[in-house]
Amino acid sequence: MLETLHVSALPNGIRVVTLAKPEAEGVQVAIRAQVGSRNEPEALNGASHLIEHMLFKGTARRSAKAISQAIEGQGGLINAYTDRDTTCYYARVPYDKARVALDVLGDLFYNATFDPKELDRERRVVAEEIRMYDDQPDSVALDRLAMQLWSGHPLGRPIAGSVEGVLAMPREAILAYRAANYAPRRTVFSFAGRVEHEACVKAVERLAGHLRDPEGLREPEPYTRAIPLDPFSLTRRDIQQTQLAFGWRTPGLLDARSQAFAFLSGLLGESMMSRLFQSIRERHGLCYSVSSDATAYADCGALFVAAGCHPDKAFRCAKAILAEIRRLADRPVPAAEMRRTRDYLCGRFRLRMDGTPIGWAVGRVLAGLPTDPESVLEALRAVTAEDVRALAQRFLSPEGLAMAVVAPNKARHDAEAWARLMDY
Repeated sequence: MLETLHVSALPNGIRVVTLAKPEAEGVQVAIRAQVGSRNEPEALNGASHLIEHMLFKGTARRSAKAISQAIEGQGGLINAYTDRDTTCYYARVPYDKARVALDVLGDLFYNATFDPKELDRERRVVAEEIRMYDDQPDSVALDRLAMQLWSGHPLGRPIAGSVEGVLAMPREAILAYRAANYAPRRTVFSFAGRVEHEACVKAVERLAGHLRDPEGLREPEPYTRAIPLDPFSLTRRDIQQTQLAFGWRTPGLLDARSQAFAFLSGLLGESMMSRLFQSIRERHGLCYSVSSDATAYADCGALFVAAGCHPDKAFRCAKAILAEIRRLADRPVPAAEMRRTRDYLCGRFRLRMDGTPIGWAVGRVLAGLPTDPESVLEALRAVTAEDVRALAQRFLSPEGLAMAVVAPNKARHDAEAWARLMDY
């Protein structure tokens, strides 16, 4: 399916990934840095996200307005995002403007000025973004849950940091953090659409082939099972629904069981035919939204389950969700359900590959995994009912559960009652 995917490495460690689609009218260009919130020292929590914002605020050649006009003036789009282990800057333009996209992205990625006045202004913008998400109870529940799953570890800190931290972060410390972490061997340039691989490699070499890694480049703090687990949190807010979030630590992308966990999550709560949807919503009518998600980084991962419901139904909803988790560990999944889930996951993956799966391919390159889609399909097809049951028994135990509840101020269940519920 990805016969036209090519990967090259420059002598300085920068990688170039292309996915050619000769009939495409557009080109997507991206620069991805293998740097995110887990790279940050505690005093600079939120620095990666703030840097992402600041790269759009101007270079020696372009103002913030000129950056957007150069891309959007061609009918294109330009944006970025920050995660725990990566920051990505990307643009999509008509194919004959690919050079413009690379020039603009390269300019902001390497030449952002971090003007002090712009930095002070953008601090306030990011502070408003943090406040916006803090007004969304489901986001609050998932942020609390991450803190509990990876207590005291950089993985558990909020990606955007705190309002107080972002407003106080010294400019010199931000620039030093960027210089120490935005290294060639952590950088991937990707191109998808009407592109030619060798031309893209030469263009990146002209732009960044002369750069070298900073001395003493440090790896992020590794994950270990010894990281403390904070089992429960209860947050009170002036809201109407109770938000429930459950999490268990799981193997990472480099673990052979990662696709089996993706299978387990698909079976549990990623579609309308999943167990959680059919049980919690359809059969019991306890909530509108309930879902699961398997998140995986190179060295670790997590299974998340989230639901929002009326406070009077919240206890029943949580008990029903945990009963479904227990059922995965207690009884093998019937053959017909295994077949439906396998068909769903393989079909969804194939449709994703039918689009422009350059983000998937780059993620695999960064993790050092094969970029052949058939290897993923083979792994999904190989998952057995006993594999699912063994994973549930090994990783989804009450001892491994972290639970975050965001409840209305007047909700009747207290922290002690919720904590008793966790022994399922």
